[in-house]
Amino acid sequence: MADIKEQILETSTRLFMKYGLRSVTIDDICNELRISKKTFYNYFRQKEELIESIIESYCEQHKNEHKKNHSFSDDPSLNAIDIVVKASQFWIDKENKESMTFFYDLMKYYPEINTKMYAKMDEEALLSIKKWLQNGIDEGIIRTDTDIDLLSTYLNNHFRKGLPDLLNKPGTDIVKTFQFLLDCCIRIIVNENGYRYYQEKYKNNYPPLKTTRKRRTQK
Repeated sequence: MADIKEQILETSTRLFMKYGLRSVTIDDICNELRISKKTFYNYFRQKEELIESIIESYCEQHKNEHKKNHSFSDDPSLNAIDIVVKASQFWIDKENKESMTFFYDLMKYYPEINTKMYAKMDEEALLSIKKWLQNGIDEGIIRTDTDIDLLSTYLNNHFRKGLPDLLNKPGTDIVKTFQFLLDCCIRIIVNENGYRYYQEKYKNNYPPLKTTRKRRTQK
């Protein structure tokens, strides 16, 4: 019994991530598994209940992966700018393998489930962002004339709400879009020392920095 439920969860997660929530029907899932809809409804009363179960699993997996893959945040040789650049590269590598349509559909067609998911994730994310900002301030590369609580909320929403909208458009380049948002984020939070460090160390990695540098040289 439990095996069938796990198979439904695994198969539906794979299909949802690949094609989006709206495009995949219960019939599609049943056909993929070669089970009847009656069997499906023995485990999930409706599509929304299935999605909620998937989200619960995703949140737990996301939490564990974050701890495992962001251990570099404790590396004393890295400052706040280095850490956010490394974290963004991890995100890009991960999201290049998944469809943002899933998260866009969740936000648009299942707003209540979407709200529940981010309620679980936001609290932990905000704590991490606040700690990261404070470390950057202590390192002398992030502005001191700002409200950390408000800035943390802004940055969290900046990526959480902005990315699905931008990346759901056909033909959107994930890497280019994320680099653009990251560049905007860093320009907002760093002081002169921080921006100079960011520009000199990462100008070869980020097109926005190359462009800025070139225009200044031409003056």
